[in-house]
Amino acid sequence: MTIYDYPEYYEAAFSFRDIQAEAMFIDQCIKKYSDIPVKSVFEVACGSAPHAKELVSKGYEYVGLDINRNMLDHAMYQNKNLNPAPKLIEADMSNFRLEQKIDFAYVMLGSLYLDSQKGMSAHFDSLSRSLKTGGLYFLDWCIQFADPMAPDARNTVFNEANGINVESKFNIRLIDPAEQMYEEIWTVKINDNGRHKKFEMIERNRAIFPQEFLLFIENRTDFEFVGWWRDWDFNQPITGNSAIARPIALIKKI
Repeated sequence: MTIYDYPEYYEAAFSFRDIQAEAMFIDQCIKKYSDIPVKSVFEVACGSAPHAKELVSKGYEYVGLDINRNMLDHAMYQNKNLNPAPKLIEADMSNFRLEQKIDFAYVMLGSLYLDSQKGMSAHFDSLSRSLKTGGLYFLDWCIQFADPMAPDARNTVFNEANGINVESKFNIRLIDPAEQMYEEIWTVKINDNGRHKKFEMIERNRAIFPQEFLLFIENRTDFEFVGWWRDWDFNQPITGNSAIARPIALIKKI
């Protein structure tokens, strides 16, 4: 069992997020950059679908994809009264098909876990099949503008929600420099109103660096690069080598 099998603990671990502000920013992004009317939004690696309520309240139909059944069941229960009800799909992000094409897609918090160049291509192939022409794909913290092995990549974070205290410790180790593969070791200690649990997850990921990402998109015939920005601020496009916190990137289906 991992923390992903305990959605309430996972939500407590990320309770620092301002979900309302994130949903407003997604809405702003759609209005500013989408070439097509957007009725449906699709979240890759949606977890407990934290944005569903806010986005549905703004008039969007929410579709979420995740590989963890417990997360999806929790998301469905939490949003059971929404109209329209969220559509939640259990599938791997590298191999999925949707019943209907969607208008806008997004992935949050660097959750684009792809273990190879082949896996990266497979993900964008799946997304291309699912996204309408003119639709946008919004990627949060998925492009490595900083070295994932840098000392400040290792840290401990404390959060609390609903009496659940969470200590998260992140460590990174390089496992294959040639393939840009690294492992993130996430150790979580839970104090749930006096009940204690500990989880350790080892997640393999392939670093995607800026120039590689640009070349990858350029070599495809189905997407074009729109732009990237720092600190979730469209007034701060990424240029040069200055420090970047939580970068976002935007591409468009063509």
